[in-house]
Amino acid sequence: MKQTTTAAIGTLFFYAALLSHSPAAAFSFNSVRNQQRNSVNLHQASVESVETSSDLVESNSTPSSNSRWATNALLFSSWTDGIVTNPSATSFLRYSIVNKLLQDHVADKEVGLETSVKFSPCNGPDVEKLNNLEAADILSDRGKQFAFDAFDASVRNEVDSWAKETLQYCSTETGEVTLKLLYIPTAMYALNPQSLNTPGKQRQRARADGKKRRTQVLNLLETLLSVDSSENLSLQTITLDLDDDSLKQPEGPDNSQFPKDGNEALSSWNPTVIYVEGGNTFWLQHCIDKGQYSQLIIDACTGESGAVYCGKSAGAIVAGDDVSTATWKGWDDPSVVPNRETYDDWIGTTGFQFSESVSYFPHMSDDWIELVNDKVKGKEANSTCCLREEEVCCITGERKQTFVVSGATPEC
Repeated sequence: MKQTTTAAIGTLFFYAALLSHSPAAAFSFNSVRNQQRNSVNLHQASVESVETSSDLVESNSTPSSNSRWATNALLFSSWTDGIVTNPSATSFLRYSIVNKLLQDHVADKEVGLETSVKFSPCNGPDVEKLNNLEAADILSDRGKQFAFDAFDASVRNEVDSWAKETLQYCSTETGEVTLKLLYIPTAMYALNPQSLNTPGKQRQRARADGKKRRTQVLNLLETLLSVDSSENLSLQTITLDLDDDSLKQPEGPDNSQFPKDGNEALSSWNPTVIYVEGGNTFWLQHCIDKGQYSQLIIDACTGESGAVYCGKSAGAIVAGDDVSTATWKGWDDPSVVPNRETYDDWIGTTGFQFSESVSYFPHMSDDWIELVNDKVKGKEANSTCCLREEEVCCITGERKQTFVVSGATPEC
């Protein structure tokens, strides 16, 4: 009983300290909640173009009528050069994950508040739950103020400080925060018709490589969220192959509950991060279409508390407006897909459209400038964001904003 009382007092002290830093503490619960939901961010009124030297190419074609935006997403060519060694990219990834955890926490507490009112209408809502949600509003409002269009060291420091405080808030009651990674390596599972290895050996090698890459992703996510040794981070991860809807290699604490199929993995399991690996874009898109995953992934990654979408290479292309940018270099082999064996079969194929009419062309270099200009003149995409190895396109749906952050140029 003493431990419970001490924990409750500590929780109230934390909320009081947080509320004392904001004038919003003087408002009633309803005014604070409504203020949050009705506020309009200054960045929200206009869609910013992606700036990456000369690598955003606009065509004169009619823009897509789609207005869908991912909640938060990172699209890139290389995990190592684009994310790991890019401080701005890792900072935005940290922000996106922590914001997702905060929104999930708020949703859970709102349900508890509604329950307290329902079963005790005379006493009104639970005061501690009200204070809890007011603290969440303040943290959420602070997160909306970051100037991502000028993502310098000062902004990164602000994000890190906010993330630490928000993780402390989210873990106050349970003592831990839970991060769920859904890893989708389907693109790299495509068979190579020219390989001397048997299909079985190719699949075995691809699964082993995928497991290594997933571990690298998980290690970075753990580092990004381990901002304070007082927090206990619970990591859960599972691999989904869109080809056969199989779920493999679950990892997590003994009490982890993992999904039974792809539908559940993308919906009720509520992943924090959905990572779509690079490889053969055509095979990936084929499996998305075959398994009717497109709307599931869109639903999982959009809205106020959507999962953070991370798309590498092929995963970046399918996140765009037009998947046919995968035909430009001639790197991916379309013959792996039955009845769509030529590049012409893929012209006009629609992706997730996570940033309105922008399409993505990863692995950009000076060698491809003339090709890209020719393709855009021929209207094979509306707006094309060309991503070099060290560049990451960051998407924040609440602001309807995209921006590119660059790490160090990799050595040749």
